[in-house]
Amino acid sequence: MGNHPSKIYETQYSEILSHFSEDEKTALLQSFNEFSELFLGSQKLERPEVTPLSIKNHLPPIIGELLKDGFSIYIQSQSMLHKKKSSQEEKEKLPIQLINSIVITKLDFISSIYNLIKTNPTDQSKATFIIGQLSTNTLTTFVKEVVRASLVYWFEGSYFRKNDQKNKKKDSYFDGDTSLINYLICFPKLKYGKPEDNNLLSDIIKGSEIEGYFNQGSFMDWFITNIPFQHLFNILLTRLFLHRTISHYSEDEILKLRLSNFISPQILSTYSLPNFSRLLSPADYYMLNSNLPPDCRTTIHTLLFSSARDGESWHAFINSLLYKGSTVLIIKDKNGYIFGGFSYEDWELNPKFYGDQKNFLFSSKPKLRFYPVSGYNDNFQYLNFGTKTLPNGLGMGGQFDYCGLWIDSDFNHGHSKAAPLSTTYNNPLLSKKENFQIEEVEVWLVKPTARDPDDIPTGPKHSALDRHPAELELIEMATDRKMYSKNVREPDILPEDGDLE
Repeated sequence: MGNHPSKIYETQYSEILSHFSEDEKTALLQSFNEFSELFLGSQKLERPEVTPLSIKNHLPPIIGELLKDGFSIYIQSQSMLHKKKSSQEEKEKLPIQLINSIVITKLDFISSIYNLIKTNPTDQSKATFIIGQLSTNTLTTFVKEVVRASLVYWFEGSYFRKNDQKNKKKDSYFDGDTSLINYLICFPKLKYGKPEDNNLLSDIIKGSEIEGYFNQGSFMDWFITNIPFQHLFNILLTRLFLHRTISHYSEDEILKLRLSNFISPQILSTYSLPNFSRLLSPADYYMLNSNLPPDCRTTIHTLLFSSARDGESWHAFINSLLYKGSTVLIIKDKNGYIFGGFSYEDWELNPKFYGDQKNFLFSSKPKLRFYPVSGYNDNFQYLNFGTKTLPNGLGMGGQFDYCGLWIDSDFNHGHSKAAPLSTTYNNPLLSKKENFQIEEVEVWLVKPTARDPDDIPTGPKHSALDRHPAELELIEMATDRKMYSKNVREPDILPEDGDLE
């Protein structure tokens, strides 16, 4: 009879642990042992225990105090459920001092992590509400804490260069960036095409807060439909309790985490974290990557072109993206608006629109938003240059002279004409004004082309007419004759082999 409780404990323990993979079991038990050692010191018990305080004190510094308290309170609440020592009402009223003194068994601990990671979104939303302490805190504060901590973990392992991982204050990468926080709060309404205006964010928050605190039912509705926030929170949970540390020399472990999207793609850029891009913040880049097709999320992401680095040249810009593969184009206009588009198919010189339904447009400043194809037409992307009968430039969506996004071949002007929405992507005006001036441009390769190199057009060789335009003008002035032949040749876009050296 005396062994009966022990058998029940072991049965429950084994049943819950069976939901985790072998690697997860090892990491989970290692996490518990670390918390246990902090609590017990040199003591050895047959059945180790921890307290909420030992868990809180052992969580990494990048976790804010709100989340540290939240995780401790939630795990302790599950311990009390198992012990059945008080009613639900009494549990909610327990002071922090008493909570910190209650012991947590290994069964309590793994049950808590199981509820957070392995159950359905409805059950997870209940647990998350407790962790966020949303009966006393605002939704904005909680989302900010999750974003700040989870993105640090997501970017871990993104760079090849080991020194980029050491000498940076990674916990400050995401301070002060509210674009992702606001996007996550609004996401459930954006997902279902609710009309957006300048008051959308405040209306959502005010409509869900009752008498100064956040309503649990409203939070559950918000959480269940909010896939981006679920993923971010899962990144945080997974890295805290199932992968507490990763070795930057362990390619297998990094690959495993990358395939599950728990860490970011490998990034090849001239610039270092946090400013790996001059136009996108790490928070922007996380959501951009989340909207890419699955086969573009875990590849090496390479900065092909930066006008700040490579100069304001149309030819250099076109050379950077022609026949390269799936690319992300990012533009900053003179008014400080930042926006762009993703093209799944190779960019190629083509006198008509073409492309793939995986394309999308987006904006990051002043608002972070994404606009997938509408299905209205297939005018996904267009690139042409050197013709007199068709527009010369790069476009995405809409139609000639009324594109959702357009860059003119002078590489100085563009337009985003969407009144009220562009047909192809259902996007509104991306720039501040319909006709904008370009401040800066970046092109990122997110998936190399699948074309055989022998099938990629090589284009014509360079001409002296193109290499020395100033000399050409002098010849025309000296001879008082216009050289019209220069306007009927196919333009030189692709570089010679020597130009790549």
